[in-house]
Amino acid sequence: MKLILGSLIIFSLVILFLFALFPSDISISRIVQINSQQETVRRKIIDLKEWKTWNEMLLTQFSGINPNDQFDSAFMKRGNVSVEILSAGRDTILTRWKNGQRSFTGNYILTRMDGQTVLEWSLHFHINWYPWEKLASMFYDKQLGTMMENSLLKLKNELEVH
Repeated sequence: MKLILGSLIIFSLVILFLFALFPSDISISRIVQINSQQETVRRKIIDLKEWKTWNEMLLTQFSGINPNDQFDSAFMKRGNVSVEILSAGRDTILTRWKNGQRSFTGNYILTRMDGQTVLEWSLHFHINWYPWEKLASMFYDKQLGTMMENSLLKLKNELEVH
């Protein structure tokens, strides 16, 4: 019995040590070139109401409107999930996503290059030390990165058609 208990304690410590090697802060980024003016792209990003046509992350959280939802151009809230624009400069837009006590930030950086607008979208997360959170963070890029790519492609298609 002591051997089993000792083995469980050692195994738990090894697992805890291994997950401590995972970073506590992670970022996911995606970039797209859009054949449109920088100000046109900026206007689509700084108005959350415009996100309904292209941002898949928003659409998964805010599909349909319900009377208890709060919506305006800089803040959206449904239940304990919210998205807000924290700042909107000429070439940088900072957002915050909250789900209960957990939150993460998103940055949009616009750069003019060769007559096109290069848009970089980054999400930044702080991961707690819990092994299950560190393990889950391994899949953030696969899950969120795909949504980010699809969203940026929708935005590109929408802006290049008009």
